[in-house]
Amino acid sequence: MGGATLMYRASDTAEGLRQGEIVTYIIRARLSLASVGGSPVVDFDRQPFTVVITQDCDLEQDFHIRRQDAVNDKRLPSLLFCEVFTAEELFGRLDRNRKLWERIPKNKDERFHFLQKADPACDAQQVGLPELGIDFKRYFTIPTDEVYRRIEMGEAKRRCVLLSPYLEHLSSRFANFLSRIALPLDHVSE
Repeated sequence: MGGATLMYRASDTAEGLRQGEIVTYIIRARLSLASVGGSPVVDFDRQPFTVVITQDCDLEQDFHIRRQDAVNDKRLPSLLFCEVFTAEELFGRLDRNRKLWERIPKNKDERFHFLQKADPACDAQQVGLPELGIDFKRYFTIPTDEVYRRIEMGEAKRRCVLLSPYLEHLSSRFANFLSRIALPLDHVSE
């Protein structure tokens, strides 16, 4: 078992979802553009890999409130996810741009985050995960009740959770990406 055992632990279905948890086969339901000005049409998009980005403290409070079947301001209406791709798939999406790709596995590009493979022992499904890449521009939410129901029904699978400091690394990089400042012009050097 390589270094992946230091980065991940298997998901624990006895606890609530965790920030940095890899979940496979989440289904996103969203209104189709065909719905605009007409009857609702729903598109379904099955995500092979996702990562939970919602803050851990909020997830934990939400889970405990749900177990008590209570309703209050600690209950989360939706969870924030990022799409995750296999590293090979992400490389292809980048038109096999080798110069850009050289930065991604080192987490030196602000838009992308790389995760090394997970050993089967670190995967709740006992299969392991390939090298993965996250595109911070591809985030979305799903109602919390729906996420837990899809997991309960076996449609979505909880796989593994990033451990500290890899979790904090992912979280701070995502926050930095969202808070970046767009400049009208690049600085000029003479």
